[in-house]
Order: sequence, then C-alpha cells, then structure tokens
Amino acid sequence: MRSTVQWITVALQTVESQNLQSITICPDRNVPEMVGEATRREWRDLDRLLVRFWASHSIRPQVMYVAGRRGQDLGSNAPSLLPELTRRGLIDLVEAPSYDRNGW
Repeated sequence: MRSTVQWITVALQTVESQNLQSITICPDRNVPEMVGEATRREWRDLDRLLVRFWASHSIRPQVMYVAGRRGQDLGSNAPSLLPELTRRGLIDLVEAPSYDRNGW
C-alpha cells in the first residue's frame, strides 16, 4: 500500500502541462505521528521533486496542515521533512482553517 506522500509524488510526476501555475498539497493530517525512516525518504523524494517544479515552472508550493500540539504538526516538522524547500525559502506552509480540523 502506498503512503499519502508516495501518491502525491507519483501524481506530480505525471504532470505534463507547461502552464502549471500552482501546487497545493494537503497530506494526511496524521503525518507527523507516522514519520519513520521510510516515510522520511518519501518526503525527501517529494522535496526534490518540488524543488524541480520550482526551477522549471517558478512554482512556490503550498503545504496545508492541521495545527496540532506544539512540535507535533506538519508545520513544525516541515523543515526536517522538506529540507531543501525550507532551506531555499521556497515553501508556503498554510494552516488549514479551523473548520477543517476534523479532516480535509
């Protein structure tokens, strides 16, 4: 079974449009609790792919997250999960509106 991150990466790899203007990713809300080494590799693959999209299409990806306890949400974990995007300042982390906190 593929993880949410793998599905996102595979889906983005199929993009052929030269007119792509934005990428917004809404990963599984429980991602930070499930981060093991295999999942970290998947996030690094996604990180590299999103950097390539930025380089080829000037797209600054948005990643939506549900706020959790301090240090236990994607917003807090993004620097370690998406290190290259974070290092380059190429990512917009967007907290999901409060009405979405029970799911996307």
